[in-house]
Amino acid sequence: MPKEYLTYVRKYADLQNGVRNLFIKDLTPGPRKYDTKQVKAMIARSSADLPEGDILWVRSEMGVLDPDPWSIKILEDLPDYVEGRPYSDIFLALGW
Repeated sequence: MPKEYLTYVRKYADLQNGVRNLFIKDLTPGPRKYDTKQVKAMIARSSADLPEGDILWVRSEMGVLDPDPWSIKILEDLPDYVEGRPYSDIFLALGW
């Protein structure tokens, strides 16, 4: 059974198929539900393009849910922090 994750994007157009660094929330029921981590992952708009992937739900900055889930395959867990000045724009720090 595939796991489910959630991520937020500033603009849907910024999210495209391929390898991306993302912050994701684990939606799997249990004690780790809603844990957030930064990962390097392969993502695809369709599960047909990434059949071995888990489910990735995408929300806008305002919380609007994309009705169609993406697929995600986590390649690597990244550090829980982003280097840079505190309270700066996280998207600039990530190079987006």
